Amino acid sequence: MNKALEKIKCGTNEIISLEELEKKLASGKKLRIKLGIDPTAADLHLGHTVIINKLKTFQDLGHQVVFLIGDFTARIGDPSGRSEMRPIITDEQIKTNAQTYAGQVFKILSRDKTEVAYNSKWLSELGVKGLLNLAAKSTVAQMLVRDDFKKRYKEDNPLSIVEFLYPLLQAYDSVALNADVELGGSDQKFNLLLGREIQRDYGIKDTQIVITMPLLEGTDGVKKMSKSYKNCIALNDLPENMFGKIMSISDELMYKYYELLTHADLNIIKNMHPKEAKSALAREIVGRYHGKKEALKAEEEFDEMLCRS
Repeated sequence: MNKALEKIKCGTNEIISLEELEKKLASGKKLRIKLGIDPTAADLHLGHTVIINKLKTFQDLGHQVVFLIGDFTARIGDPSGRSEMRPIITDEQIKTNAQTYAGQVFKILSRDKTEVAYNSKWLSELGVKGLLNLAAKSTVAQMLVRDDFKKRYKEDNPLSIVEFLYPLLQAYDSVALNADVELGGSDQKFNLLLGREIQRDYGIKDTQIVITMPLLEGTDGVKKMSKSYKNCIALNDLPENMFGKIMSISDELMYKYYELLTHADLNIIKNMHPKEAKSALAREIVGRYHGKKEALKAEEEFDEMLCRS
């Protein structure tokens, strides 16, 4: 168990609580591990893989991983860490994106060992009565404890009622899936903890463990990776584009990419010339998602482009 626990702890921000996780692992039970992602963009990106890789860790340890596609909650969009409302996307866009996510996640997870779920299955059946019952389990004051909501409220930026509902709907997903563990980015801590409370309210005594992972900054080195910030490296990017984007990041950010996306020894990496280290990083990541041959070809094209410029 100690080795399993160390693998799970590696690279995490927080585990709430570690003692509860140790007990669940010691029970020998096959745990249900939940990771939900809303299909609000066309492709998964490297920022998503930080958490998906942790899901893979649980899968390799023999637990049941659930990749939840938030095709219902995508209509709202996760407000975590945002200073403004998300643009509304169409049902057709959500459906197309969901199909893409369901395929791309298997670049990391084992297809035959992964449960793929869609939260429209239960949230669309919740109805007005069910939604009111769920909404009654939280307060506006509780929601305004969140820094992002509090900031928008104080600055008189639009904050919709449906955005208040989002954390509750995400929490209800944990009830529907009977999750033992939920993974998420550090900006989702409020939502994940609310999942514990809502599970308890719906009669689940052994509530989910919350594990948060660091956020990966996008190519700008400032904001978290996101298509809406135009700073993402998508898993479906062409090999040469993926290689070029990685080569464009700052040296400082490169070390964080090594830390969050690879198992490389940072002490060795920091003794390398930055360009050599960055090229090695780009080769590894492009090779992981497109194959070694395409990675080497992308590197050759990048070097040729540098020589011409």
